[in-house]
Amino acid sequence: MPIDVNKQTHILLLSSWYPTEKNPFLGNFVQRQAQLLGQKYSVTVIHTVASNGAQSISKKLEHNGYSEIVIHYNGNGHILARKRQERIALLHAFKQLKNVDLIIGNVLLPKGWQFLIAKKIFQCPLFYIEHGSYFHQNSVFKWSRIHRWICKKIGKKATAIIAVSEVLKVDMQRHFPKRKIEVVGNHIDSELFVPKKKENTSITQFLHVSTLDPYTKNPKGIIDACKLLLDETDQFKLTIVCDEDSSVWMSYAESQNCSEKLKFIGPLEWGELTPHYQNSDAFVLFSDYESFSIVIAEAWSTGTPVISTSVGIASNLEEKFGIQVQKQDLQSLKTAMLSIINGEKVFDPVQIVSKAAEYNAATILKKWTKLIKKHVR
Repeated sequence: MPIDVNKQTHILLLSSWYPTEKNPFLGNFVQRQAQLLGQKYSVTVIHTVASNGAQSISKKLEHNGYSEIVIHYNGNGHILARKRQERIALLHAFKQLKNVDLIIGNVLLPKGWQFLIAKKIFQCPLFYIEHGSYFHQNSVFKWSRIHRWICKKIGKKATAIIAVSEVLKVDMQRHFPKRKIEVVGNHIDSELFVPKKKENTSITQFLHVSTLDPYTKNPKGIIDACKLLLDETDQFKLTIVCDEDSSVWMSYAESQNCSEKLKFIGPLEWGELTPHYQNSDAFVLFSDYESFSIVIAEAWSTGTPVISTSVGIASNLEEKFGIQVQKQDLQSLKTAMLSIINGEKVFDPVQIVSKAAEYNAATILKKWTKLIKKHVR
């Protein structure tokens, strides 16, 4: 079915998180969002970058389906001076746009104030979409007075407030009690993450993909569960893909005498992940919190079942798509992994792939289109 293209509608994307040279994986969901919306609309992404001594130096890049304006500002000096320079840089970037019909602001903190300035200047609808975990009531994040002020202002000024999952929607609702919150998930490349017949081997292959953040991903719990699993069987391997330095967790695995069962790799490009999903018998996620968890959708897209705590899109996990385990419960995770190894749990890859269709590009673009048609004239 051909896409109904409306390049006359110009969308401005802003985000508090965006890839940088130091962390090219930070906020790459914004780039994917720009590519997706760029199939149908005219999209420009603007992001500000603190540099040493730079004075509003900008460059415009053309990508596959969208434009990007990167603007550097002087990041030296007092915090108030830095914020002033960043605001000047942002306004300089805005002057390069002829018209804006819709602003989409990704992630409230710390740069949600940019969404408010854009709304004031362009006088058009503002969609605020959240991906972060700081709305969770047990988050270690501490809200400052300015953070609460930005949140309150966004609650009043945003045309639509969007969460990437039902779980995040519930957490956000406490902060926006009088607002309706829509749900539009992140999308996966279902042409990249495709199923492949798995080889029958005596070794069960597990996979985990994350930043290994100890505050949310619980990497220690995964390693400890593997230690317990070794008391039952050694017929397994766990591959851990991480964008960050994983040396601390490699050392911990060695201290627990289970490092021979764990393989740490990464960082990898998006497309390099596919064979790891395809070669795995199950994907493992033992997080304390996830706002969405794109890795779950990617695993499903390859027909791979998941073992997961009740987080993100794996909340209330149906048995035909994987095994739900209890947070912080090592025995629960060990038992689930053992049931895969022993063949006690069998899954239908076709059913699993059909679940992933909820997050393919066409489905998510359709949701965006419905919202845009409702609010943009």
